[in-house]
Amino acid sequence: MYDLRCIFFFFFGFIGLIGYTQETEFISGQLIDSITLEPVVFATVRIKDKALGVISNADGSFKIPVRFKSSGEYLEISSMGYETRVVSLSNFKNGLIELIKMKAALFELDEVVVSEKRTRKKELTAKQIIYKSIKNLSVNLPQKPYSYVGYYRDYQLKNDNYTNLNEAIFQIYDQGVKGSDFETSKVRILEYHSNNDFPIDTVGQRPYDYKNKTKTISKAFLDSYGGNEYTILRIHNPIRNYQINSFDFVNKLESDFADNHIFYKEDDVIVDGIVLYHISFKVMDDNITMDDKIDVKGHMYIMKDDFAIQGFDYVIYDKVAIGKNEGEKKILLKTKVEYIRQNGKMYLSYHSMDNAFKIAKEPKLKLENVILNLHRNCFILKFTNTLEESSALRKSNYNAKFNGEKIKIKRLVLIGNEVLLYPDLENENTLEMITEIKSLGEQQKINNKNLKLNLKKLKDIDGNIINENWYENRKQFREFFVQKLQLEIISLPTDSLYMDKRKPIFNKLQPINEGDSFKDYWMNTPLQNTKQ
Repeated sequence: MYDLRCIFFFFFGFIGLIGYTQETEFISGQLIDSITLEPVVFATVRIKDKALGVISNADGSFKIPVRFKSSGEYLEISSMGYETRVVSLSNFKNGLIELIKMKAALFELDEVVVSEKRTRKKELTAKQIIYKSIKNLSVNLPQKPYSYVGYYRDYQLKNDNYTNLNEAIFQIYDQGVKGSDFETSKVRILEYHSNNDFPIDTVGQRPYDYKNKTKTISKAFLDSYGGNEYTILRIHNPIRNYQINSFDFVNKLESDFADNHIFYKEDDVIVDGIVLYHISFKVMDDNITMDDKIDVKGHMYIMKDDFAIQGFDYVIYDKVAIGKNEGEKKILLKTKVEYIRQNGKMYLSYHSMDNAFKIAKEPKLKLENVILNLHRNCFILKFTNTLEESSALRKSNYNAKFNGEKIKIKRLVLIGNEVLLYPDLENENTLEMITEIKSLGEQQKINNKNLKLNLKKLKDIDGNIINENWYENRKQFREFFVQKLQLEIISLPTDSLYMDKRKPIFNKLQPINEGDSFKDYWMNTPLQNTKQ
């Protein structure tokens, strides 16, 4: 069993703004690939010449406040592997979704004359590129304080439907990578709400419980580090927190990641006209035991000039669930982090993380009641479902005791969902116990303290095991999208209106501070159903 330490959306939608404003205050778009017509996900959609925008979601959709259309603004859209597009907001129609096709970026190589005497520079291997990118992290990430505002949401998926949707707008004061992120970075909550337009599932809201196994992550252990939902997401940004132990098998990015994985050099990719290294990787077999039965794959996108990491994707699959196609694998953990370059440094653009979990449900096969039939001299055991014959007629699956002494069973009879349990009355001790049980029964003094029945390995005709919980699979999502970077020198406010990282975000005890620029930001509430 491996240990995921602290594990811990999609569909930008068309309803909802801070204060629950209406759809008419937004215009909507959707990005698709010009050839495949597949959605272009997690693309950067910014108001041109302004440090303000959103990220497209898993259906390629996004929304922009209609006020930007009124002022004649343009959108600048960029995504990994696509040509950057500039689109006028005047093209958008109120109440309709504007379809925007994105073209794949193609390499254009200038013709050059190569001298025979000129020696070709030796290319770096995939692992050398990874080592250089990790070595340069402290230089490429901002060391000075800065701030940014973004949209946070967490939710769960149950049968492809959103439940327990929470949304917030945060302002983060990051003191730079020299200091501990958890200790030095501060967060203000500008607004939050639990979205009651989506179902509330109290079962899914339970905390993870590995002791009673009522809510668990398959093949993993969840340690909250004492932080709330956003804090957990932030801690598990392996780029910003490259010195902190993260999920397996990244662990500490600066010291463990390169040694835990095998790397492959893929074709270069283009984003915003810049050519990036594309490195794929998988976990080394030595790090996975036979019991783990998992698979790990991922991708990194690295700038060629200074080896700055722009993108990091990491997926842990359940190997048992692997089908013929890659898409059939069950994902246990998936995280995507993307950065953008501003003024020579790399700043967070978005961070998405989701994990599978399971909820324990009541056993489908249980014992409903036990009746002592005085005429037949037998116990009648009634179950919730019809029993499977071979397990129901096995004496060793029944252990009946009276006042701590075992009642010897002579034979069993199965009739649908009932089992007739005949004690061996030829056994002297058993006969005495049955006689006393009859007497106490007439006095209504039989209870589960003096008469105990332990059942094991019984199955019903559907394969459900007696008293064994069954599990409902769910998915948990936590994501943060930067809407605006504020790189000017910012002093930390001296008041105490900061989020308590150890308390739930959606807690009335958390301070709310809208600030002067509160109206500049908006929530991107998802569609009601992921299949829409």
